[in-house]
Amino acid sequence: MASMNYRDFTNAMNNADKISQESSSNSTFNIVIVGAGVAGLTCARHLTHLLKKRPHKITVLEARDRVGGRTLSIPELNLDLGASWIFSSHTAALSLAHELNISTINQYESGMSLISTGYSGIKRMTLGSIHHGAKRLKGGTSSLCTAILTELTTKNRTTVTIALNSPVMSIAYETNTTINVKLRNNSSILADYVVLALPPKLLISTINLTPELSPSLIKQLNNCDTWMASTCKAILQYERAWWKDQNLSGFAVSRHSKAQEWHDASSNSCNALFVFCLAGTTKQQVIDAAVEIFGNEAMNPTAVYMIDWSSEVFTSSSVNDNTGGHAYVSDECRQPQWNGRLWLGNSEVSNSDGGFVEGAVRRGTQVA
Repeated sequence: MASMNYRDFTNAMNNADKISQESSSNSTFNIVIVGAGVAGLTCARHLTHLLKKRPHKITVLEARDRVGGRTLSIPELNLDLGASWIFSSHTAALSLAHELNISTINQYESGMSLISTGYSGIKRMTLGSIHHGAKRLKGGTSSLCTAILTELTTKNRTTVTIALNSPVMSIAYETNTTINVKLRNNSSILADYVVLALPPKLLISTINLTPELSPSLIKQLNNCDTWMASTCKAILQYERAWWKDQNLSGFAVSRHSKAQEWHDASSNSCNALFVFCLAGTTKQQVIDAAVEIFGNEAMNPTAVYMIDWSSEVFTSSSVNDNTGGHAYVSDECRQPQWNGRLWLGNSEVSNSDGGFVEGAVRRGTQVA
């Protein structure tokens, strides 16, 4: 499939007026983007392309001490502790990876799968293609954010600022043209436009907006699941991919332990399985569950990597309903607020593929 460039992609989006279209070409305007994950950085990158001939200043505020949001990779091993898969239908994400010269890794799925059926034991089954052409990225999915960050800070040094460790506490629309963004350290930034590229539930629970959003919009955002917010993800690294020697794909499912779903995560850099787990799972519980379903060869990983996204304060909110599924919201959530000055710009509010990397790329581009 031919890659779609940003101009083609933008023209294809069903979108309201954009920031770049509304802004004056005669005066410098300030854009603040809250969140330096895939959506926020994609939005910043696309704005720099669209606004080359217009005076502007873009500030990206990130609460964490790193960029990437819910992407978190071990680049040298091509492993992901956060979002990982990009499917063949995810043309916007694949196009972005191509533009950034990031190559892909096919998801391995040759061989039998293992299904734990509880009292009747472990069944070997032939399930065929279960990943629907999914690919991973060389260097991990966070390589998207790393590459965009490099581009923004080298090619746009005078117009783009990335501020880490900068949680936003409140945003106030003070005049018809000025928005005051206040940080936890009590400093403030004045903006003409603000893009909120963080999970909707986190937005509602952590940032005070003045004036408030409409009750119907607040209700939708409060009910919008944050993908991975109730998930723990682990990676078991091994000296060799012993499951392949047994004609196993690495895919296994158990609903009888806190570690519930395994997939091959191997590449030329390492042999590994990654595991989706329930919140609160420990490393030892992951190993024990792997031994139960795969056998004793799973007992001695050379390394175990793990993150519990439910305990990540900049991912999971106090109002999380613990489902953590893929989101769907109405067009109301995609409309600009505050006379076109405030935009909701994260993956969950995308008009398709909400919660996926694809949704983040689409929404970041759509808002720009």
